[in-house]
Amino acid sequence: MVLFRSRGGLAIAALCAAAALALGFLCWRSTGRDPIVLTIWHNPTGHVEDALTVAVDRFNRSTGRKHGVAILVTNIAKAEIIHENLTSIAEDAPGAPEPPDIVVAYPKSVLPLIEKGRVVPFDDYFSQEELARYVPSFIEAGRIHDGKLYSFPIGRGSEGLILNRTLWNRFAQDTGVQLSELGTLEGLFHAAERYYRWTDDKTPNVQRDGAMFFMVDNPFNLLQAAFAQMGEAPFTDEGLNTESPTYRRVFQLLFEPRVRGYSAIYKGYGTDLAKTGLLLCWTSATAGITFVPDRVTYRDNTSEPVSFDILPFPVLEGGKKAAILRSGGFTLLRSTPDREAAAVLFLKWLTSPDENLRYVYGTGYLPVTRQAAERAEAEWREGACGIWKSYIKTIGVMQREYAFVPQSPLPNYGELEIRYERALWDVASESRQRYRDALDAGMSEEDAWNMASRGAYEQFLDRTR
Repeated sequence: MVLFRSRGGLAIAALCAAAALALGFLCWRSTGRDPIVLTIWHNPTGHVEDALTVAVDRFNRSTGRKHGVAILVTNIAKAEIIHENLTSIAEDAPGAPEPPDIVVAYPKSVLPLIEKGRVVPFDDYFSQEELARYVPSFIEAGRIHDGKLYSFPIGRGSEGLILNRTLWNRFAQDTGVQLSELGTLEGLFHAAERYYRWTDDKTPNVQRDGAMFFMVDNPFNLLQAAFAQMGEAPFTDEGLNTESPTYRRVFQLLFEPRVRGYSAIYKGYGTDLAKTGLLLCWTSATAGITFVPDRVTYRDNTSEPVSFDILPFPVLEGGKKAAILRSGGFTLLRSTPDREAAAVLFLKWLTSPDENLRYVYGTGYLPVTRQAAERAEAEWREGACGIWKSYIKTIGVMQREYAFVPQSPLPNYGELEIRYERALWDVASESRQRYRDALDAGMSEEDAWNMASRGAYEQFLDRTR
């Protein structure tokens, strides 16, 4: 088994799950039957223990054992590593790893294999009646080539706004800011400015030491969600839809707070900064709630227990409610009819309402069938506390009120994402430095802003076209 550490003790948990899996195979041998053994690669699912590996073991000991099918987890890796491995397989590169039977990966990662006819469409294995049991937008997101279903949902993630409730309550009590203001991107921006002023005023003898309020974990995802909120397409045949006013609007909402010091310019996750109190909230994958700390250690080495909530994803003013659809889908590589049927047996078991609720609980994912989605809010509410209590409420709101937007399967999606985020990082960093230098030289905030931001959008546009 190949293991890759991901923001915590996942490797140890996965090793424990692997040991349990090996024990399950010993049980298989006691039956005197040789199962069809399938291999699977997937991303980490869960912080304490890997949820999918645990589900695999449960399948092997029950339905799999009954039907002569066993699943072997051979690779738990970050999405970037799985993408590289699948790309090398699609290109028949020297040293490419042996392909798995099943991979849970993002559409962009499996598209090259699909185009070469090496992936099985699930339309061959599911009736229309069966597909109707699933959340429609989740199924449609898996139709990533020629209208066929190549990426099947097993637990869909979205994005929300994770909030340090302890720090927020102090801020709100002193300033009167309302939680509802965080429902829009513009409201988030205005709250960030107030937070910066509020924290700056706490040290009157030190100038311009206000704290950052928020961060966006994935600006490219936010861009796509914002376009959907305004009823527009983020991509054209040439690439990004840079001619739309929404493109500039999103840039401004991301750029200005970075330059003024209200939000973080950081190549990492908001969770990292939240652990030291450097951040009050951040947009994140719903799965990010499994990584929030229960204590914050500040720069002066003091610490305190804190609580976090997750709120619905913020919306552009005047837009409809929409959020990105995240997390990889179950993809089946072409092999033999009996192996493919065995993989589908596992897929149908994993997405049955009871098993799917077990699988997604504690991962930050959303259940994928209509029945499981309806049951989740009621069944998980009992005994829920901390961020999980707000998560249950938030996913209920988002499943009822939000449209979920799949990440595009464009062949150059990864290239566009890198170009967009690198340009945003570079232009904001350069402008931030000019802004600080101007303030240090005695310029007023507005004059410094006007100077630092002059021509910034044009530079950004040139770098993203």
